[in-house]
Amino acid sequence: MIRSNLFMLIFSILLISCSSDPKTYKITDVNKDKFVEEIKEMRGLTIEEGRLLFTYLMRINMADALSQSKTNIVGKTVGDLITEQREFETSAKKREDESARLAAEAKAKEDALSAELRKSINLTVYDKSFTPSNPSGGEYESYIVLRCTYRNTSGKDVRAFKGKILFTDLFDKQIFESGITIDDPIRAGATANWTGTIKYNQFIDEHRALKNAELKNMKVVWNPISAIFTDGTQIGGAQ
Repeated sequence: MIRSNLFMLIFSILLISCSSDPKTYKITDVNKDKFVEEIKEMRGLTIEEGRLLFTYLMRINMADALSQSKTNIVGKTVGDLITEQREFETSAKKREDESARLAAEAKAKEDALSAELRKSINLTVYDKSFTPSNPSGGEYESYIVLRCTYRNTSGKDVRAFKGKILFTDLFDKQIFESGITIDDPIRAGATANWTGTIKYNQFIDEHRALKNAELKNMKVVWNPISAIFTDGTQIGGAQ
């Protein structure tokens, strides 16, 4: 009899535990606005499940506020909401991973193209200066002046080329990036100089940083984008 009573007691406890599992809690019209408070008394959710539930509710509340509609959760269980959020995050992670993969592939192709183009056009900045405005002389703009030298190492005459010059500090932190286009033909093996200007805006942080940094304290990276040869062939494309 004692053993039988003990068995019934354990069985009753198990039934109570099962019936109080918060994941089986069903949301109705009556409890939909207070079910979170009610399931707080039902211990059973893991930390991760609690996070998923909280994140789900935050997400639909924000979506409802933006769309001015109400997401219907009546008829679902707490476990359903947790599952939906888990699936949502899994899907979002897949999209994020796919975007990262595509971005990495694009970057790899861009780097490979730049490496190939550097074999055709080798460019470096040998001087950087600043020309302030001179209203009395009729010049109302200030300019950062870049002087470059470049060499055609492609083996073919180049009609025009374009690319970007990246300035970083000695620890590779970006200071400024400038696009350039040079459409002066240059023969194979020849070297030429080019001077470009950047209209200076004192309210742009990058402009001030480039103006104030000494060339010897910067790294200059030449990233060619495309080159057109006089025979009509081309490497790279417009960007």
